[in-house]
Amino acid sequence: MKSKLIITALVLLPALVFAQTSPNLVGAWKGVGNASVYGADVYHPTEAGKEKSVRFTKMEFFLIVDREEGRNFTGYISSTSSKAPANTNNKKMIIGSYAKDMKSGVWINEVGGSATFKLADSKNLEVCYTQVPPKPMVADCFEMVKQ
Repeated sequence: MKSKLIITALVLLPALVFAQTSPNLVGAWKGVGNASVYGADVYHPTEAGKEKSVRFTKMEFFLIVDREEGRNFTGYISSTSSKAPANTNNKKMIIGSYAKDMKSGVWINEVGGSATFKLADSKNLEVCYTQVPPKPMVADCFEMVKQ
């Protein structure tokens, strides 16, 4: 009987260890968002006189996660649109943390935005981003693919 328990434990142990390891966000991710925006700034420019109207924008996002330790990670996110091309000036540092399930969590950026995320699988990340005044109000949910 003891030998059966030991064999069962040895068979199940690798599966339990694998299930508890954190996913790996480290690397480059890319996706396209379609945001609702009210207000303007360098990341969400608009035509003069239209700052007080809601508009819908399409932007390509690039997420680089350069460090991950346990449930925490850091990196930066940048975006491009026809009015705001990608460059080193629009990179925003992020810091984030996984929830207990190790598949979802939150991150914040250095300009006051925040996002919730869910890792659908090792290559697909679902992100919902929000930003509130005094910066422009932004709401955007999109998918990112690991490059």
